[in-house]
Amino acid sequence: MIPDVSIIVPCYNVAAYVDSCLESLVRQTLRNIEIICINDGSTDETWTHLLRWKEKDSRIILLNQRNAGVSAARNAGLDAARGLYVGFADPDDYMDPEMYSRLFSAALEYDADIVECGNHVFEDSSDRLIEAKRRSPSRHFEENASPASFFRDSIWGKMDICVWSKLFRKSMLDAHRLRFNVHLKSGAEDETFRLMAVPHASRLLFIPDCLYYYRLMRNWQKQGWQNEGLFAYGVRKIRPFFVSKHPLFHQMTAVQQRSALDWWSLFYQKAEGKRFLSALSGRDRQLANLLNSAEPVPNGWGRILLAACSLLPGQKGRYYSCKKMLAEHFSQVCPNGFQKENASLEEPFDTSPPSL
Repeated sequence: MIPDVSIIVPCYNVAAYVDSCLESLVRQTLRNIEIICINDGSTDETWTHLLRWKEKDSRIILLNQRNAGVSAARNAGLDAARGLYVGFADPDDYMDPEMYSRLFSAALEYDADIVECGNHVFEDSSDRLIEAKRRSPSRHFEENASPASFFRDSIWGKMDICVWSKLFRKSMLDAHRLRFNVHLKSGAEDETFRLMAVPHASRLLFIPDCLYYYRLMRNWQKQGWQNEGLFAYGVRKIRPFFVSKHPLFHQMTAVQQRSALDWWSLFYQKAEGKRFLSALSGRDRQLANLLNSAEPVPNGWGRILLAACSLLPGQKGRYYSCKKMLAEHFSQVCPNGFQKENASLEEPFDTSPPSL
């Protein structure tokens, strides 16, 4: 019998979490499903956990491959999937028991190509729901979506980038050979897949039910995603705050400046910046070193030299302008030098840039 829904779960070093995820999947009220778990070269006990679950529930299908990344794992799942619709679940999250029943019923009712639900966000350390991050879109159906309407209050632009809150019509994905780009990481693979899928989906549906529970944590750290690409991404993300023609740091209040620098300090430690510093481009490495060793404005000739260098054209001038800007900041808030020990390492870590 053809499954109603195929649920694809890419797994890499998630032994601490995958049991909770799979328990929520086998308890789904929609029984005619298949759960495709792809072990992406895990080096912990993930595969052992998957084998145990396979013994408990015959609907679980296991694939094993060398480590190739989440996109390659999802693609392997898509190639194996037989369901009318396809969903994706991250192995460190869990789902409401009625999630796929409600999504599938809504998809059938509206003959939707893509249907999306809302989601909760919970803390990794305490399981506490974070209401401020809860997402619950109002019910909305668009039966003639087209690229021309993307910027005209269309459901296109309102859909979340993440794939785990959606069901996709499998025949649509196969007809257009839609797969994840294996060269993209850090969330870009989800957004790119969505943007490839929606031009082929004319019937789009939101339902307001919050059915997916997303774990807010250092999941890139827990899942072994620490790599030079993640660190380089973080440096690029914060670069406009410090090194640009009109640096945002200069426009911030003192509190906002402190927040930006605390963000950097925490990110550098959590992303193991010391380990991956040499992988950065020359300018980004200079910025990282500058943020890690910023000191108050020097006296005498040092002050004059710094001011003169900040007037140089191009990237070199902007780099010295950044150095001068940071030095002036630390002269005001910490005349005896900047001490990074005040950054709390116990706070939940969020890779969002500091808000202006």
